[in-house]
Amino acid sequence: MSLAGQTALITGGSKGIGKAICLALAKEGANVVIAARNESEIKGTIDKLKAMGSKALAIRTDVRSEEDVRRLISMTIDKCGRLDILINNAGVAYKKRLEETTLEEYDKIMDTNLKGVFLCTKYAIPYIRESKNGKIINISSVGGLHGLPDFSVYCASKFGVNGITESIAAELEGEIKVYAICPVAVDTDMYRSIYSDRPPLKPEHIAEKVLELCSPDSRVTSGKIIEMQAPPVPQL
Repeated sequence: MSLAGQTALITGGSKGIGKAICLALAKEGANVVIAARNESEIKGTIDKLKAMGSKALAIRTDVRSEEDVRRLISMTIDKCGRLDILINNAGVAYKKRLEETTLEEYDKIMDTNLKGVFLCTKYAIPYIRESKNGKIINISSVGGLHGLPDFSVYCASKFGVNGITESIAAELEGEIKVYAICPVAVDTDMYRSIYSDRPPLKPEHIAEKVLELCSPDSRVTSGKIIEMQAPPVPQL
């Protein structure tokens, strides 16, 4: 598989799952645009991409802001000339019972996890539509398939991501393929800020699935919601 000459935009691409996706796509020859809020973390990822010989661009973006997202897409087209792949990965979570969740926390979760997907997708579609390999991949969660205690708002946002995935896949049938990946617990900074264990599913596993879906030869049906379980434990 080769993605040479294609441009991939990854939100929340400075660390964790997003960073793993950036590195995997760059390895296949894609030009990578990273959107994230933390400039220092973006720089670290960009340095790694350039060391691989990839053309990489970092754009500081808050996906909750329509102005930021419009600027993100505009700069991507200005600098790269095209947009083929959008990975909506930016996300936040709080482990809290519903009655203890503040309105500010609710807004931060919903605006990042769901409104961010809406805004990035809305403004990216006209350009991705021009690609022969147009893909939109939303990084959702198993919490978008089953409600989890102490994560009610997070789950609501991810159920929304899965719903919007299926809807826009139908709207864009024959033009752009759209998917959602729903992993169980992944070993990321966000997970470790809540729990003390290290789950077996790693960011690189998610990146491998993204690569599979981004392949020009992929035959996975558009609109598919893909649940990812932990990899099997190797037998000694």
